Amino acid sequence: MELSIGARPSKTDVDTLTDAMLVRRCLRGDTSAFDVLVRRYQRQVYSLLYRMLNSADDADDLVQETFIRAYNALRSFRQDASFPTWLYKIASNLGIDRMRARRSHGAASLAEEVEVGREPAAPDREFSPEAAAMRGSVSEIVQHAVLHLPERYRRVIVLRHMADMTIEEIASELNLPTGTVKTHLFRAREMLRDRLRPILGMDYHGTEQPA
Repeated sequence: MELSIGARPSKTDVDTLTDAMLVRRCLRGDTSAFDVLVRRYQRQVYSLLYRMLNSADDADDLVQETFIRAYNALRSFRQDASFPTWLYKIASNLGIDRMRARRSHGAASLAEEVEVGREPAAPDREFSPEAAAMRGSVSEIVQHAVLHLPERYRRVIVLRHMADMTIEEIASELNLPTGTVKTHLFRAREMLRDRLRPILGMDYHGTEQPA
C-alpha cells in the first residue's frame, strides 16, 4: 500500500467519520478511509517519535513505518478500543526498537533515579573520563533492563525518561488517566530496582510511593 502521508485533499464526507467507522471501511477495501486516519494522526505520531528519538529523520522514517504496520495489522484492532492509543503503541514500540541501536541519553539519569529513588540531580560540573566511561556502562545496563519491562510499563518509562515528557503529556499521548501513568511509573521503577540492584550493587533503603 502506498500511503499518501503529507497530502491535504479537500474535506469530504469521509473526513467526518469516526475512527471506528474509518477502520471498518478500510477493512472492506476502502483505502481512502485509511488516508483519512493518516491525516488525522500523522502529526501526533510524529510528535511522539520526535520526542522519543530527538531526530527529525528518525521520526519521519518511523511515522511511515507506524502507519504501514497499522494498516497491515488493522484486523487485529479491537473495534471497541481507542484507535490513537493503539496507534501510539505501535509508534512507541518502533521508537524503542530504534533506540536499541544507539545509546540512550536518558538512561544515565534514569540509573541515578533508580539507584536513589528520586528525580535525577543536576550533572556534576567536573568531567572525569573514568567516571564517564563507568556511567556509559551503567546506561547500557539500564537501557537493557528497560527494554525487558512489561510493555505497559516500558512505554511510560521510555516516554518519561527518554522523551522527557511530563506525566500530563504521557497521559495525553496514551489516553490514560494521570494516576494510571504515575502508578505505571512507580511499578516500572520498582521492577528496575529489583533487577538492577544485584547487577549494580545498589544499596537502596527507601520505599518510594506513587504520587
